[in-house]
Amino acid sequence: MNVTCVGGGPAGLMFAILASRAGHRVTVLEQRTPAESFGWGVVFWDSLLKSLDAHDPLTAEVVRREAYRYTDQIVTVRGADVRLPSYGYSMGRRRLLEILGSEAERAGATFRKEGFADDPNSLAADLVVAGDGVNSGLRDRRSFGTERVRGRNKFIWLGTDKEFTSFTFPFVNTSAGWVWGHAYGYANGASTFVVETTPETWSGLGFATLDGTGTIRRLEQLFAESLDGHHLQLRTSPFDGHPWTEFVEVRNRRWRVGNVALLGDAAHTTHFTIGSGTRLAMEDAMALADALASEPDVDGALRRYDEGRREELRGVQRVARRSARWFERVPRYIDRPAPEFATLMENRRSPVMAHLPVGAYLRLTGTAANLPMIEAPLRRLLSKL
Repeated sequence: MNVTCVGGGPAGLMFAILASRAGHRVTVLEQRTPAESFGWGVVFWDSLLKSLDAHDPLTAEVVRREAYRYTDQIVTVRGADVRLPSYGYSMGRRRLLEILGSEAERAGATFRKEGFADDPNSLAADLVVAGDGVNSGLRDRRSFGTERVRGRNKFIWLGTDKEFTSFTFPFVNTSAGWVWGHAYGYANGASTFVVETTPETWSGLGFATLDGTGTIRRLEQLFAESLDGHHLQLRTSPFDGHPWTEFVEVRNRRWRVGNVALLGDAAHTTHFTIGSGTRLAMEDAMALADALASEPDVDGALRRYDEGRREELRGVQRVARRSARWFERVPRYIDRPAPEFATLMENRRSPVMAHLPVGAYLRLTGTAANLPMIEAPLRRLLSKL
């Protein structure tokens, strides 16, 4: 079968590996090389490594060997550090694309350095995979029932030469309100540093009038204590627009139309505060490869993929939505003592927190934690509120 993957991100490359190894003839169209790719580090957990072990042990071995492991989360607010036990993995996005691209070539995939946003019927392919990102031109050529919902908060995706060995959330109080970071290491001497704030604080601090250099200088001043003399880095490329933006949640009522299937951000986005975008994109590719292996024809495989995988992602998007809304409501929680605030942030995916007074929520969850035999029933009850 002839397969064309439009987009050489994690989703498209993962599928190219699996489809090529299954004997299909795969061509990947991507206008950027890994060296030209955007982003800093991506995060994932054991669940992705286990999925890779099951689908592609060769790639799993390389990713596991090169992954950066961070330990714990640290919430810093009003001079207090609250440590939340956990761990996870990260890797530079560019390095991940290099690994996946190399494995795809080894599996037999062909690469062409070009983009594509024309009628997919013009491609000589039995299956067209649209993995061309949140602004997918290929998706917009067909009627997938696409919805875009823009979030409220402003954020900017930065790097830094400070290595954060824990996933760190520094909250900084300013004259215009609170600003906070999401920082994690992904290599020796390199970390991702996402800054987020409400639109009111963003405007009050004058970011609307600052260029890239002025923005970096101002943020380095605000986060001087966390950066400890290190610098922030703003990516620059011909593809970049204004560095500040709002998160856009993409939903599609269908993930296949004809012989075109959506993967990754073209199919769905999940807010960066749950750190699952890369994992879900790669697992989309695995789900599509599984469907092709289990169905006798392309139409049946795409129907299976569309119905099954889309249903799986509904719950994830709901959880991501709650996490995003929690950060949009930081002023509601920020006055609590640091340990309570950290607990609230850790539980931000709760379906009921936003519907209860903060103190009442803390009392209820405290009661549930102290009485394990009623914790599950209590949570089921609260989930209906």
